[in-house]
Amino acid sequence: MIQDKKLKSYKYRFLISAQRIHPPTNDAGIEWDDFLRSLDFTCEEGQVSIAWTVGNGGKIQSGIEDAVFYLRGDTDRQAEKQRKSGMQSGEDPIRKGNAELFGKLVSEVAEAAGFKTGGMCEDSDKFAREREFHDEWAGSTNVEEIDVFRTNEACTAPEMRYITKRLGNLKGKKLLDVGCGLGEASVYFAIRGAQVTSSDLSPGMLDATCRLAQANGVSVTPHVSAAEDLRLPADALFDVIYAGNLLHHVDIEATIKRFLPHLKPGGKVVTWDPLAYNPAINVYRKKAMEVRTVDEHPLTWNDIRLFREHFRNVETRYFWLTTLAIFVAMALLQRRDPNKERYWKSVIDESDKWAPMYKPLEFFDRILLTILPPLRLLCWNVVIVAEK
Repeated sequence: MIQDKKLKSYKYRFLISAQRIHPPTNDAGIEWDDFLRSLDFTCEEGQVSIAWTVGNGGKIQSGIEDAVFYLRGDTDRQAEKQRKSGMQSGEDPIRKGNAELFGKLVSEVAEAAGFKTGGMCEDSDKFAREREFHDEWAGSTNVEEIDVFRTNEACTAPEMRYITKRLGNLKGKKLLDVGCGLGEASVYFAIRGAQVTSSDLSPGMLDATCRLAQANGVSVTPHVSAAEDLRLPADALFDVIYAGNLLHHVDIEATIKRFLPHLKPGGKVVTWDPLAYNPAINVYRKKAMEVRTVDEHPLTWNDIRLFREHFRNVETRYFWLTTLAIFVAMALLQRRDPNKERYWKSVIDESDKWAPMYKPLEFFDRILLTILPPLRLLCWNVVIVAEK
């Protein structure tokens, strides 16, 4: 069991380093991401074998104990906690050593497989923080316990209920889930018949998505990439590009521009994200820093307007205004620590409990937002459906 966990961590670290290479070229025309997906990692007697069958085929071995694994300290976030607590100063030496080890190993594998690399590129601080934060999140979650149907159909998941209704029949349609996270939406769409490609910056999240798909009897195609640099083949086209709770982590306009070449004529981009204007939510954001990243930027009115510059038809729907009373109750009446749980996840897990309060408030929100449209910007989330 311990060796299995080490092998998973070893694989994660390898794939993270593999994304930091300047896009390699191959005389046989093999795409770097296709090559990475073909890799097979096994471990016997302390030796990790990294094998591939595409191109010329081959295998490289490395000692699993050459890397150091531990639960805390191997991310920027944990290293910063250690520095603040006086446990250490400067860069985490274990993290630095692992980065050097896997950087060299990736280069060796690339060279052996016939790729010409431009060497390791400097990953931006933002990408590194986001990747490591979400790898850590994935590693702390038991995906087999996720109820995919509750996550997407609960009364307290109004965004996904609306999106599901808006998209209609997905059978046979090609769908790209960008920033797929733990895979709740990817797997749900696959269950509904879509051919799903799940993309995420975090290899940990993609592994969780694949395990969740397997647990639900479906499959998805994993693809490691940042939203701002999808690194998809030019002929990869989709009927739907879905980005749930993603845009407030990325450069929005750059991401929209990356979507367009991969969208079929008449295809749809569907997103939902938090808005920037509600003062009560902004108080919560300041308190809940342990379950957020510092680079998050909730959407503004100008961000929403960007869609109208790039798409023919754009629809918006706003959620969570008076229904936010539930989160007030969680914080003030139940005294729940926002740094020890993600409220927006908990409210879905506890949807049956909150339904008597949520349902009448949701009905009231519909009336209120129809009568007073300017209040929409004080909602928590906005769903955007944009047609090419």
